[in-house]
Amino acid sequence: MQKSALDAFISHYPESVLKTLNDCARSRGHDIYLVGGALRDLLINVVSVDLDFAVTEGAIEFMREMRRRLGKGSVVILDEENDTARLVLEGLSLDVAGFRKGARTIEEDLVKRDFTINSMAVQLDDLVQPDREVEIVDPLGGFNDLMLRVVRACPGCFEDDPLRLLRAYRFGAQLDFMIEDQTGEQISAKSALIETVAAERISFELELIMATSRAAMSFKAMQETELLGLLMPELYEGAGVDQPPFHHLDVMEHNLVTLEFVERIIDQPVIYFPRSYNLVDEVADDVEALSALKWAALLHDIGKPAARKVNVDKTRRVTFHNHDEQGATLAQQIAERWKWSRRKTKKVVSLISMHMHPFHLNNVMQNQEEVSTRALHKICKRAGANLYPLFLLAMADSLAGQGPEKPAGIEEQLEQLFLEVVRFYQETLVPAQAGPKLLTGHDLIAKFNLPPGPEIGRLLEAVETASLEGVVSTREEALAWAEKQLAEG
Repeated sequence: MQKSALDAFISHYPESVLKTLNDCARSRGHDIYLVGGALRDLLINVVSVDLDFAVTEGAIEFMREMRRRLGKGSVVILDEENDTARLVLEGLSLDVAGFRKGARTIEEDLVKRDFTINSMAVQLDDLVQPDREVEIVDPLGGFNDLMLRVVRACPGCFEDDPLRLLRAYRFGAQLDFMIEDQTGEQISAKSALIETVAAERISFELELIMATSRAAMSFKAMQETELLGLLMPELYEGAGVDQPPFHHLDVMEHNLVTLEFVERIIDQPVIYFPRSYNLVDEVADDVEALSALKWAALLHDIGKPAARKVNVDKTRRVTFHNHDEQGATLAQQIAERWKWSRRKTKKVVSLISMHMHPFHLNNVMQNQEEVSTRALHKICKRAGANLYPLFLLAMADSLAGQGPEKPAGIEEQLEQLFLEVVRFYQETLVPAQAGPKLLTGHDLIAKFNLPPGPEIGRLLEAVETASLEGVVSTREEALAWAEKQLAEG
C-alpha cells in the first residue's frame, strides 16, 4: 500500500508545478521534502489539495521565486518569524516552511512537530523521478502509528503549542483514530495549558471536530481528561444532576448522548424517520444547519442544573421549569467566549430555547388528536429556518432518554407531528407568504397611530394566523380584526 500510494503521487497533481518546485529547490542548493498531513493522507490513499513541504531555510524567498518561475499564483506570507509561506494556485495550495527551531536536518525538524503521523517526510526528488526508490524519513515511527490508527504526541508537543491538546482529538475524529494511552495521560496532566490559547484558535478546532461524524466520540474522550471541563464548564455542571424517571442518565451524560443520537440519525435517517428521511438529508447537506444542530444537541440541557427544583410534597418530584430559556442564556455566553459569528449564535441559541416545543405540541396532539392552525403557525414562525433541525433535535433528545417511566411510542409520535408540521408549512404557510400581504407594518402604524416596535410584529403575525384560519380574508376585515385585538389588549 505504501509503495503504490507514493508511486501514484505525481498523477494527482500538475506535474509541471511539482517539477518546478523540485528544480527551484535544487537550484538553490536545498533538498525539499513532502511532509505533514499531505504525506500522511497520501499514505492512506487520500488526495489532499493542500500540500506541505519543508526546505532547509529561506522558504519565503523560495516561494517568491516559485511564483516567478510559474508565472501564476499568489504568495501569502503565513509566518515571517517562522519562515513559512504559501503559494495559492487554482485548485491547489502549496505551503513551504524552513526547518523548525534551528533544526539542521529533516530528522531534527520532524521530531519538533505535533504528532508522529504528521512527522514523516519524503524527498520530492524521489516522488517526481520515475522508477526512483522512495524512502520515508520517519524518526518517530509515524508510519507504524498510521497503520495502527493511533494519535501519538511528539516530544514536547503540548508545551510547544497547547492547542495541540485539542488538536489530538480533532485528528482522532477526522481520521477515526484512537489517542494512544501515554498521549492521553499527557493531555490529562497538561490540560490546564489550554487556558493560554486564544479563543479563536480553540473555536476553530472545536468546529472541525463538530464537522466530523465522530464529534460525540471526541467529546466523550475529552470528558475522560480535564480538558472538556476547562473548555465547557457549563456541561460539567450537569455531572451527577439526576433527572426524573423518564431519563436514565444524569444531565451531562444526557447531553453527550443526545449529540451521539444526532450523529446516528444523520448517518441512518431511515431508521429514525422512516417516512421523512428525505427531510433529514436536507439538514445533513446543509453544513451550517448541521453544525448548529450538533452544538444545540451538546448544550441543549445545560440550563437544567440552575433550573432544578425538588417539589416539597411527598413525591419529591424533580422539575426543570424554564431550563430551555436558561440554557439559551448560557449558550449565548459560550458563543461569546468562543467568538462565534452572530448567525451561528442565533441558530444555536434559538434551537436550545425551542427544544421543548415539539414535546409540548406532541402532548397537545395526543390529548386533542388535532393540532390547531394557530399552534402549527406559531412553531413554524418561531423556528424559521431551524424547523427541520428542531425536530431532529427533539428526536435525538427523546432517544437519549431511556428511563423506566418513559412513555412508549414517543419517537413515532414525534415523526407524525413532524409530518403534520411540514405539511402545514409546505402546503399552507409557504404559499400564503408568497402572496400579497393583507396588512403591512406601515398600515398598522398609519391606521392606529402605533409606534414602531415589537408589538407591530406580534400583531402582524396574529393577522397572518387569522388569515390562515379563515377568520379574515380582505384588507378591511384584517384592519377591523386588528382594531378589535388592540381594543381587547
